Amino acid sequence: MSQAVGDLEVPWWQRDLDAHRQRDGRCPVCGTPKRCWPWANANSARIVARLVEGG
Repeated sequence: MSQAVGDLEVPWWQRDLDAHRQRDGRCPVCGTPKRCWPWANANSARIVARLVEGG
């Protein structure tokens, strides 16, 4: 299994945000209506990363 170099540079939380983004009011991975816990966890990691970067 090979990965593109660009995939290695993307943080895990960005991949999870993309994967668990709502479509038609549901998480396409979990099937949860509205937001799921994996999305919330990735979103909180995104916020922390921005705070650490100073942005």
